[in-house]
Order: sequence, then C-alpha cells, then structure tokens
Amino acid sequence: MINILDRANIFDILSHLHSDEKPRFGAMSPQHMVEHLAFSVRFSNGKEPQKHYYSPEKEQKIKTYILDTDNDFMIGFKAPVLPPEGLPELHCADLDEAISALKNELGDFDRYFEVHPAAQPINPTMGELNYREWVRFHNRHFSHHFKQFGLL
Repeated sequence: MINILDRANIFDILSHLHSDEKPRFGAMSPQHMVEHLAFSVRFSNGKEPQKHYYSPEKEQKIKTYILDTDNDFMIGFKAPVLPPEGLPELHCADLDEAISALKNELGDFDRYFEVHPAAQPINPTMGELNYREWVRFHNRHFSHHFKQFGLL
C-alpha cells in the first residue's frame, strides 16, 4: 500500500507512468488520475472545502469500510463531487504538470495540518476526518488508482 508520507516513493512510482498508458479498469487517462488525486488532496488541505452529501449513517458505513478494513475500493464507485457522466475537465497542460501540482497539494496538506492539527476537513463521502484518517484515506485512494495503471 502507498504511504503518502513517503513522497520519494510516490513520485518515483509516478515517474514510470506514461501519458499514453491505458487503465486496467475505469476510463481515466493517466493525467486524469493524477489530477483526480490532487483534487482529493485539496479537500484535506483546506483549499477545496466540501459539504456533507450523505446521511451520518451512510457516511459512517463508508468510513468504516474505507478506514477500518483493507478491502479494495469498489471499482466504478463515483464520489458525489464527480460529474455523473464522463470525465472531469483537465486543468494541467500535461501529465508532468499534473504530477507537479500533486506534489504541491501534498506539501500544502502537510503545512495545513502543521498549522491546524485538530482540523477535521470534510470528505464528501465520509464526513469529517482528522489528520490520521485523511492519511489512511489518501493511502488507500492512491493505492487504488496506482493499481488502476499497474503501478502497484
């Protein structure tokens, strides 16, 4: 499993990703996947505050599945912040720029929790998460998408 605190490993793995690679599952391109990861990190670093989409009971059920088990993420699950059809618009010029943006967002994640150690930014499917829970979520989320492109 990916450890988002081991940035050297993350970016070494991503250095093997090529823009023309096809996913093993799903419809994302490599650039879409990296931008998607950066987007989700923005939820946890104070830049892209989210709202609750689900009932507290549903949030807790998802939270238990994601944070308290090692079960694989469900292939095809779409978070409520994603477009219902198709892929989100790309924001970076290319894959290298997307990887650089991800690097910046992860650095901002570290700085956010240094300044706000008790913060609990909202995850759109699980509700409020503390630092430890966000790290666990990102570890699992990154691992899921790295598997999508055969990187793990």
